[in-house]
Amino acid sequence: MEYFHNLREKEEVSILLKTGWHMENSLLKDRVENSIISPERYYSRLKDSKEPHKVRLQVVIHYFTNGFNKSFTAQAFGTTTKTVRKLVERYKKYGEEGLKDKSRRPHTSPKKADTKLEEQVLELREKTNYGVRRIACLMNEAGIEIGRGGVWKILRRNGKNQPRKKLTIRRTGRRYYNPLDFEPFTFLQIDTKEIVDGDTLPAEIYRHFLDLSDKGVPMNQFTAIDIRTRNSFLAYGEEKSFANGWLFMNLVVWWLRAFGIKGKIVMQSDWGEENGGKSQQKIERMNKALAKLDAEITRIQKGKKEQNGYVERHHRTDDEEFYIPYGGEIRGTDSLFDYAYGWVRYYNTIRPHYGKELDGLTPLEYLKTIMPEVDSRIALMPPLFLDRITSHPDWKGGYDVCGHYIN
Repeated sequence: MEYFHNLREKEEVSILLKTGWHMENSLLKDRVENSIISPERYYSRLKDSKEPHKVRLQVVIHYFTNGFNKSFTAQAFGTTTKTVRKLVERYKKYGEEGLKDKSRRPHTSPKKADTKLEEQVLELREKTNYGVRRIACLMNEAGIEIGRGGVWKILRRNGKNQPRKKLTIRRTGRRYYNPLDFEPFTFLQIDTKEIVDGDTLPAEIYRHFLDLSDKGVPMNQFTAIDIRTRNSFLAYGEEKSFANGWLFMNLVVWWLRAFGIKGKIVMQSDWGEENGGKSQQKIERMNKALAKLDAEITRIQKGKKEQNGYVERHHRTDDEEFYIPYGGEIRGTDSLFDYAYGWVRYYNTIRPHYGKELDGLTPLEYLKTIMPEVDSRIALMPPLFLDRITSHPDWKGGYDVCGHYIN
C-alpha cells in the first residue's frame, strides 16, 4: 500500500529517515508533541530567543509533521512560505547545524586597515592604554591618517576595546555630574594618594619609594582637580593627617582667589580622616572657616568612590605617566618636588586631554576658551611640602586645627 500522496512527500520522508528522523523515534515524538505553536510571530520569537536555531527547528518539525504544507506552516508561525522553504532546504542539506545563525561578515573588506597600520594601533594601545580619541590624534600627528572609527574597529576586531568605566549613577546610566553645568574652579574633587602602592607600581619602583619614605621623603600626594577644565593642583606630606589635608584645601582656595576666581568654590572629598573624617562637628567647623573664603567642603556618599571619579582617574594617570616612568630618577625630597612641578606643568599646560569636553586640548587651553582673560599662571601652582608648614611653631594644630581660621 502506498502511504504517500505524491512523489515529493516520499522523497522528503526518505531524507528524514536518512537524518535519523523517524516517527517511531522517541526523540522525534517528544519534539513534535512538545512543540507548542505560539501565536507570536516567527521573527519576534526569533529575536527574543537565546537559542534561535531551536525556533527554526520547530518550523521544520511542523512542516514535516503537518502534510508538508508550506503555507499551513507559514500561517501557523506568522511568516512567509519563502522562509519556510529556506529553512527546510537548509535542514535537508546540513541537518540542525544548518539552522544555526550564519556569519554576516562580508566576503571582502576593501576599506579594512592594512596589517601594518593595525599593528601600529595595537602596539600604541598596548604600550599606553590610551583611548580611541587619543590614539587617533597621536597617529595623525605622526602623519598616519586614521579616524576614530578606524581605531575603534581595529581594537574591537582584536578584542582590545574594553569599555571604560563611566561616572554614572548605579543602575541608571546617568552621570553624577555634567562638567558643563559648572563654571571653572567652582567644583573641585580632592583626594589623597599613597604613592607607595604595591598594587600599581612595578616591584623596583615600589622598593625605591619605600627607601625614599624611610629617608623622610613625603610619599602622600594631596590632589585637587577642577572637573570642568581638568586643571589640577598637588601637594605632598609625610603624614596623611587632618592638619595637612586642611592646609591643602585652604592653599587651593587661596591660590584661586589670588587669580581673581569669583563665586563659591565647592570641594568634594571622601570620608578620609585627612578630609574631616566621620565627625560632623569637624565638618561644620571647617565650613564655618571656609565660609569666609566663600568656599565649602562636601563629601561623597559612603562606599561610592565613583562619585569622585575625576580625581581617582587623575591618580591612575599619575602612576602611568609620572611615577612609573620617572619614579626611579627621584633621589630625594628636592628631586621629588622638581619632578612634581614639572608634572603639574606638563599635565595642565602641555598634555592633550582626550575626554569628550576637551577633545585634544590641554586643561589650560580649554580654560582659555571659557575665560580668555585669566592669567595662565593659575595652572602652575607649585607643589608644597605640607608638613614643613603644619610643623611650624606658629601653626595651630591639634584637635582645634580650624580654630585660628575661625578666630
